[in-house]
Amino acid sequence: MTEEHPADTRRYKFEQIKAKELARGATEDEATRIAAETVDKVIALETDEK
Repeated sequence: MTEEHPADTRRYKFEQIKAKELARGATEDEATRIAAETVDKVIALETDEK
């Protein structure tokens, strides 16, 4: 099993996106939905850049 840096985990990125949406003024439900829709796209983009 490989060691992953916490910033590289899906959950960490999900929480980052959710926090940004909450700070933007989204409700808890909206922030969760947006983060769920966005996290895989963000990970895919970062993987392509590496």
